[in-house]
Amino acid sequence: MIDGLQAAAFDALLARTGGVVLLIIDERLRILRAGAEAARLTERDVADLEGMSLIAAFGSAGLDAVCREAATSGQPRSGEAELGRAGSERAFAIEVVPIPHSGAFVVALRDVSPLRRVERVRRDFVANISHELRTPLASIKLLAETLNAGAIEDEATARDFVTQIERETDHLAQLVDELLDLSLIESGETTLVIEALDPDVVLNAVAGRIGPVAQRRGIGVVRSGPGEHRVRAAGDAGRLGQAILNLAHNAVKYSHPGGEVRLAWEPRRDRVRFTVADDGIGVPEAHRERIFERFYKVDRARARDPADEPAHETLGGSSGLGLAIVRHIAEAHRGAVGLESVDGRGSTFWIEVPVAGSAG
Repeated sequence: MIDGLQAAAFDALLARTGGVVLLIIDERLRILRAGAEAARLTERDVADLEGMSLIAAFGSAGLDAVCREAATSGQPRSGEAELGRAGSERAFAIEVVPIPHSGAFVVALRDVSPLRRVERVRRDFVANISHELRTPLASIKLLAETLNAGAIEDEATARDFVTQIERETDHLAQLVDELLDLSLIESGETTLVIEALDPDVVLNAVAGRIGPVAQRRGIGVVRSGPGEHRVRAAGDAGRLGQAILNLAHNAVKYSHPGGEVRLAWEPRRDRVRFTVADDGIGVPEAHRERIFERFYKVDRARARDPADEPAHETLGGSSGLGLAIVRHIAEAHRGAVGLESVDGRGSTFWIEVPVAGSAG
C-alpha cells in the first residue's frame, strides 16, 4: 500500500497536472486515490471514487484491460481507450506505472481527442482529394489512350474527345484553385478589405454573372430588396460576392428547368442578410448540419448531369469545396451562414455580415 509520504507527493502532483487525469490503483484494480480531473470525467465525487473498481468508475473495458495487464506483469503498460458518457466519449492515452514495493500503480490519462480529430481530418482530406483527382485523371487517361489507339484519325471523334479532355482539365484546375483559395482563407493569410457596401450593388453584380448561366438552363433570376433602406454591409466586395455567387451557382445547378432563383437581402438588427432561394430538389434534413464542411456532398444522383455543365460555367464548383469556402468567408467577416430547406421543394441559403458602422 502507499504510505503517507507517497500520498502527500501524489496530492501535490494532482495540483499541477494541467488536465491530466491521475489515479492510484491497487493490484485488484481498485482506486486508492483520485483527483478532481478523475471526478469530473466520471461525474462522481472524489470521495466516492476511492474504493471503487476501475470498471465501475469509468465503465471502460479498454482502460481496465491496460491496467490489468500492468497489474499482472508488474511492468509499465500503455494504451488508449474511449472514456466519458455515451455520445460524448473522448480518446485518452493511458500510462500505467507500478510504484515500487507497494503493490500499487499510478494511472495517467491524457486527453488526445484533439489530436485524433486532426488525424481524422487529415485522413479524410487525403481520401477526398485523392477521389476528386482520380476521376478526371482516369477520364483524361482513357480519352488519350483511345485517341492514341486510332480514334484520332476520326476527326469528329477526335474533336469530341479533345473537348472532353479540356473539360476534365478545367475541372482539375478549378479544384486546385479552390483548394488554394480555401487554404488561404482558413490560414488567415487572406486580408479582407472591409468597406461599406451597398447590398443592391453586391446582388446586382452576382445576378449579372449568374444570369447567363441560368438563362442557358431555362432558369430565371429574380432580384429583390427591402426598398429605400440606407443600410450598408461591412464586407470585402470581392470575397462577399464570391460567397453569394457560390450559393447562386448551387441554386441554379440544383433547380429544375423553368424554375426560379431569387436573390435578396434584408437588414437584421446589426447584420445584413443575403439570401439565395430556389424551387429545386432541396436538401434532406440528415445532410443540413454537415453541408458546409469541406468535401461534403449530398447524393451525387441528386445533381444535374455534370455533362450538361460546360467547364466555363462551373462558377461555384462541384468539388464539395464551394460551401466550405462560403462558410469561411462568412466567418472571416465575423458573420454566419445557414440554410432552410424542404426536401424536394427547394432551399434558401443565407449569409450574414455586420452592418457597416456597427460595434465590433
